[in-house]
Amino acid sequence: MVTDGVGDAWQKKDALYPILARWGRTMPVSIVHLLPQWLWGRCGMSPQKARLRVPNALAPNGRWTCDLADAWLEPESKIPRDTVPVPVLELRPRALGWWAGLMTGENAAGVEGTVVLTTERISRSDSGDRPVTLSPAERVHRFRSVASPPALRLAQLLAAVPVRLDVAKLVGQRFVPEARLEHLLELLLSGILYAPGLREGKTTWDTGGLFAFPEAVREMLLSGARRSETASVVRVAANHLGRRIPLLGHLRDALADPHNTPDPVLTHESSSDVELESVLMRALSGPYLSRADRLRNVVQGQSPVLPTLEPRLTSKTVSPQMPETAERPPASTAVTQGRSSYLGDPEANEPTTRIVHPAASETSRHFPERQPDDPPLVFGNVPPRNPNFTGRDELLDQLTKRLSSGTTAVLPSALHGLGGIGKTQMATEYIYRHLQDYDLVWWIDAAHTTQIRAGLTELAGLLGLPGASEANVAVPAVIEALRTGRPFRRWLLIFDAAETPESVLPYFPRNGPGEILITSRNSDWAGIARPLELAVFKREESVELLGRRGPEIEPADANELAEKLGDLPLAVEQAAAWRAVTGMPVQEYLRLFDESVEEILDTATAPDYEVSVAAAWNVSFEELKTRNPAAHQILHICAFFSPEPISRDLLTGVSRVSISPELDAALRDPIKLARAIRDINRYGLAKIDHGNNTLQLHRLVQLVLRNRVMARQVHARMQHGAHQLLAALDPNDPESSRHWPRYRELLPHVYAANVLDCDDSWPRQLHINLMRYLFEYGDHEEATRLGLEARKRFTDTLGPTHPQTLEVSSRLGLYLWAVGRYAEASELNQRTLALRLQVSGEENEETFALQRNITIDLRAQGDFAAATKLSEEIYHKAKRMFGEDDPETLNAAYQHAISLRLTGAYRAAAELDRDTLRRRIEVLGRDHVRTFGVNSSLIVDLREAGEYGQARVQQERLTENFRARFGDDQLDAAGNAFLLSVARRKDGDHPGALALSTEALMKFRLVYGDDHANTMACALAHAIDLRHSGDMAAARKLGEETFERYRSGLGEHHPHTLAANADLAVTLRLQGDPAAARVLDERALEHFRATIGPDHPYAVIATINLASDLSALGEFDRAVELGRDAVERGKQVLEEDHPTVLVASYNLGLDLTALGRAEEAAPFRDPILVKYRQVLGEAHPGTQAAVRGVRGDCDIDPMLM
Repeated sequence: MVTDGVGDAWQKKDALYPILARWGRTMPVSIVHLLPQWLWGRCGMSPQKARLRVPNALAPNGRWTCDLADAWLEPESKIPRDTVPVPVLELRPRALGWWAGLMTGENAAGVEGTVVLTTERISRSDSGDRPVTLSPAERVHRFRSVASPPALRLAQLLAAVPVRLDVAKLVGQRFVPEARLEHLLELLLSGILYAPGLREGKTTWDTGGLFAFPEAVREMLLSGARRSETASVVRVAANHLGRRIPLLGHLRDALADPHNTPDPVLTHESSSDVELESVLMRALSGPYLSRADRLRNVVQGQSPVLPTLEPRLTSKTVSPQMPETAERPPASTAVTQGRSSYLGDPEANEPTTRIVHPAASETSRHFPERQPDDPPLVFGNVPPRNPNFTGRDELLDQLTKRLSSGTTAVLPSALHGLGGIGKTQMATEYIYRHLQDYDLVWWIDAAHTTQIRAGLTELAGLLGLPGASEANVAVPAVIEALRTGRPFRRWLLIFDAAETPESVLPYFPRNGPGEILITSRNSDWAGIARPLELAVFKREESVELLGRRGPEIEPADANELAEKLGDLPLAVEQAAAWRAVTGMPVQEYLRLFDESVEEILDTATAPDYEVSVAAAWNVSFEELKTRNPAAHQILHICAFFSPEPISRDLLTGVSRVSISPELDAALRDPIKLARAIRDINRYGLAKIDHGNNTLQLHRLVQLVLRNRVMARQVHARMQHGAHQLLAALDPNDPESSRHWPRYRELLPHVYAANVLDCDDSWPRQLHINLMRYLFEYGDHEEATRLGLEARKRFTDTLGPTHPQTLEVSSRLGLYLWAVGRYAEASELNQRTLALRLQVSGEENEETFALQRNITIDLRAQGDFAAATKLSEEIYHKAKRMFGEDDPETLNAAYQHAISLRLTGAYRAAAELDRDTLRRRIEVLGRDHVRTFGVNSSLIVDLREAGEYGQARVQQERLTENFRARFGDDQLDAAGNAFLLSVARRKDGDHPGALALSTEALMKFRLVYGDDHANTMACALAHAIDLRHSGDMAAARKLGEETFERYRSGLGEHHPHTLAANADLAVTLRLQGDPAAARVLDERALEHFRATIGPDHPYAVIATINLASDLSALGEFDRAVELGRDAVERGKQVLEEDHPTVLVASYNLGLDLTALGRAEEAAPFRDPILVKYRQVLGEAHPGTQAAVRGVRGDCDIDPMLM
């Protein structure tokens, strides 16, 4: 029989299965499935793994012997006698070869395969599962949880267009080249599509292969897609198929001109088209929202009576008999691709190029109402429950009392004890006993801070928090959400295997309404958590566990065995598992145990509890070596991985790795690998989680296997094998966020396996790629730590000029800069550049990149002139090497404009930025994030050049366009709000500036912390806004804190530190302390003149403010002297009508008047007021203050480096 397994007959069973059974009693019957095996579980068919024995060639199926491969998991379940097994195979040469051997009786000893179990009598309970009704959100969530990356990407793209087979083929070819027919089939079987207008007895063949998404499903899919790709899909489809499908042409026109393209006319036939357009416009948002609202109102208030169509899903039911098969491709989420650009990036201060689409709800995800007895709505990463959990009742009662306080204001609870004592098991048991007490339960592997951050980031994504795909945004966001109880107040976080209190404390949601539970081998939790120590089992608990599994055991024997095992839970559990499999008498087991102890103690001394575990485990391990050498070696390999769950992907599809003949054969043959894993599970040597397709070794078992059991030669070979397996899964593209789930999965195992010691280059490259991934992902501190470790190791073993050493050093210089370690970054970059020049010469892209890093170092040192000189050289070199329109040249131009701006050459910077903007629009497009970046820089140039009104208008427009294009949840949106706050203040809108800087500062603090350059710049601007609002005390407090942060981070004499000093001085003077202000301004002016020169705009501003201090102190002669100097220098540097020059001139007139020199003062009074009105406008607060005769104050607005 040839089938696709999709029809109703496979679901209902009562028609097709009896026919197959009758055929199978009289002749050999097999099923050839047209879909790949990993999709069988998505159809109605219920295939099972089995071992088949055929008595002779062409024997009918009814005479075959069939044993289910996993029957040992449920010993009570037996195949009914009247069952006829029917093999199922793929339409592939290998599968047909297997089938030929089966039919001809070549495999008399039996062969493993996949079967459906048929019978002539189908009971009602077996005739089919009752359909389960799922909400649209549940359908999409289910699809995302099992979909392969190509299928998920296809779904998100096809949600923007009419779903026809010709459209799907085009979209796949143009946008998802890795997608094959099977991925389209996977989408069609997913349950999120239906066939509209399908009449009884007809198929989609009769409707031209037309499918549709329900409206709510379409909305959710589009919310996860990039808006630029959504628009591109429509345009490409319209260009190729617009004549055949008029709707596509209409959608293309609406994208080009949403306001003037005629709205579609709603009819019975066009209702689905109008609905699609409405959803599409809403997903694109921005200028399309008004059109979306119009169309939605038309649909909701439609006058035609439209037929009610219940969408008929192609996979019809969600059945527990449709499991997710282990053979399916890894379901990693395909996310948008790009790079983060922290301040230390060669494209520093540009917006991040990885733009994360905002959540569909724009805030957090909405969850259904939970009934009292329902399980938690959010439940993640919790280990499966141990069916053999024994004892610990008193401790569980104590833990329950501690965790029922309902707030983390009370200290968290910490379970601590020796390895193998059962801490994780007890935490897991507590969770399953108290599921109804929590709305959210989240398990976090806490052995490394990177894993903690990854776990919290995953939780942020599940909660739908803004920026959830970027660690440095997601982690503080989710901690804050839990602390404030949004969306859940009853939550439980478990930090498993925490090393030290210091490693986990920063990630606690302090004073939140939920609970925190820690497990740790460390006992030092006093004052941080309420410790609860776990000791070995009570003797009766050991005896109980030994009696639960395997053959009956006499109390005396159980007592003797427990004594020998030291009542250590892990050892007792291992012995019980062994007896359950072998039925070995206790005395024989004790003999083997004693022999194993002697062998272990012969090699090295060890703590008693390690010896117990090692000996108990070694008894089973040696038996496995005889039974299945490949399984035995898999455990050797896994000993070098992390004690966290190990994905089966690490052991599958490996072709270029060679470790040992037995292991190589298992890694290349899924059937042999499955058999090896079953044997490991049978002997209780690892925990197998079929739901997550992982296996896991206890960390103590790994320790004794590496240090007590494994011979030195075997140790080296197996560790190298672990390195090879890890490297084989490296996508080698860490900047692409679609590969981040894979890198996150590999990270803990790379830590454990120590790939830096590998002699092969490709495992070492995996370490480098993990550095890059962590930096792009937002975990800059960990990226730096890995870089420092790799550089030291590579320098010692490979030499300083080895290509991998140079690559690590180049990247590390950038990472050090990003975390504020400027001096170290500068020193390393200089040293690496010298080595790079020695190896590669001057005309080399790696050399070019290092020189850009050194430009940034010079800015951090405050040497703006040297940075400008070097950035100019790099810019001219880039034009020569790459051409004027190459992206590298445009990046160099962008960097040189930053240097020019920092030296005060605002007009020159604006000219270069304007040219770069024009070229980026041509090369990258108007909506590219780097085009937005250079546009933002141009606006800052204009603002500093004194064109306040123009700068504000352009910044308002850019901020709105960015929000419409990318949403409000991006970090760059906060950066735009900060820049807009400065532009508004300069243009006289002080309340508007204060509101924006307040919001931006909160966001920066949450994401970056207080000491980040962006946060400090925003804090400086906010302090100025507070001063303009009249809140002098708050302005002074924030100004002092920010000044201290600049001084600590950049040094006492850095221009940014001096700028913060000068801004604080204005606040002090306005508070009535001109003497203190004078001290600060004199210091600022002295160092400005010494470092960046007396003609720099910063020095001019400091001169103006010092003159005001002296005037307030009555020293008018000195004030006039400084005032004249400020006016003259200001006119040379900033031009005569610059607002700063106007302030200097007006203040000079006031001081001359105070000295009685009215004639000299006249040119600086009324003529300057006229210019105030011309330049700033009549309503500007600066103009109004001048009219009232009030001195002007000048602030130095922060500029990023």
